Amino acid sequence: MESYTFKKLENKDGQIKGLEIGGLLVLENANDLKRDFLSTSRIMDKQLKINISDVSDIDLSFIQLLLAFITEMGERHVTYSLKWNLDDDQKTLLENVGLSSELFINN
Repeated sequence: MESYTFKKLENKDGQIKGLEIGGLLVLENANDLKRDFLSTSRIMDKQLKINISDVSDIDLSFIQLLLAFITEMGERHVTYSLKWNLDDDQKTLLENVGLSSELFINN
């Protein structure tokens, strides 16, 4: 099975300032993705850039994890920017479940 990528970009102090996420963002990888999000939340900078691209597939399990992570960032007063690079079918999935505006789907 294809996997996913979850690259953490650090600032000079070792805090995570950016994430690059892609690949197979589906239920089969949800436990590992959850672990990655949790470990990131412990050492985040006060500003975080999240880039989601090169997505081969995405489902609601990833969206739920991402929304939980966004909630965690809010509780920790972390500001974030979210950049998506999804194909039309993937964008349609988000729009059909009513999440496009919540996740800042602009492209």
